[in-house]
Amino acid sequence: MTLSDSLKRFRKNFNLSQKNVADKLGMKQSLYFRYEKGETVPAVTFIVKMANAFNVSTDYLLGLRDTPQPNEVGFEEVQEAREFRKALEKFVNQPKGSD
Repeated sequence: MTLSDSLKRFRKNFNLSQKNVADKLGMKQSLYFRYEKGETVPAVTFIVKMANAFNVSTDYLLGLRDTPQPNEVGFEEVQEAREFRKALEKFVNQPKGSD
């Protein structure tokens, strides 16, 4: 799936017009039209701004996910990994013989 296909899919899934999207993002409809047609490739900052404005994940806009929202399980796994890393660092940095 191309980026232009993903942008069309997003817009249609949310029942928005190109004008709705462009207005929400503070841009000209003609520029958004060119993004959807694949005539112009948007900057990464555009994708991030669009994701924030419409509360969807950047992965969804890029066609990497089928669901608009980020996977909450992934967030929990990141938190668990951080906690494990802290515990491991504490163990590794513990003075020898103080088990």
